[in-house]
Amino acid sequence: MTPVQEHLQESLFYEVVVKDREGLEIFREEGPSHSLTELWNKIINAHARQSTNTIKDTDGVDRTVGQYFANLKANAGIGTTSYGIRVGKGNTPVDISDYALEDPVSEGTGVGQLSHQEMQHTSPAETPPDCSFSIWRVMFNYTGSTVSGIREIGCYVVMGSWYGLAFRDVLASTVSVPDGGAMTVTYTIKVTA
Repeated sequence: MTPVQEHLQESLFYEVVVKDREGLEIFREEGPSHSLTELWNKIINAHARQSTNTIKDTDGVDRTVGQYFANLKANAGIGTTSYGIRVGKGNTPVDISDYALEDPVSEGTGVGQLSHQEMQHTSPAETPPDCSFSIWRVMFNYTGSTVSGIREIGCYVVMGSWYGLAFRDVLASTVSVPDGGAMTVTYTIKVTA
């Protein structure tokens, strides 16, 4: 009999791709995420214990969150920014207690805004000893000018009746999305036995 490994390893990776209006890739950054926030473990803990934990929502308000069926939901529709993948202009280093993006880019076609598309996801893929899935979102720039200064990415999730930040990353360099272009942010969550 093969001995069981002593621990599971959970990992999170991100990829950011920007394309111009012709669909040509003009920026790519990918790497390991360092940003699962305390919300992630507190929600999983609440489910495991069938109890509650106090978690800050995206407005910084402490909320009592229990084992709600919609917890960690991130499948936001077109134009929805209360949950799902978001980008922002903040550059403060990531901290386990982060509860929101520092300076999120808003939804729309006005100056400095992006048009957030529907969240997408894959089903879990098992390739022993790994099991992984990806979530991603495309954001178009229909403002008539370049949206610049993007430096942070993250994913807001449902937590009961509120919204919280599950993960956040600060990119190595500042990103700009040209008019008519698009930015795609992908997160891949993997567990290795």
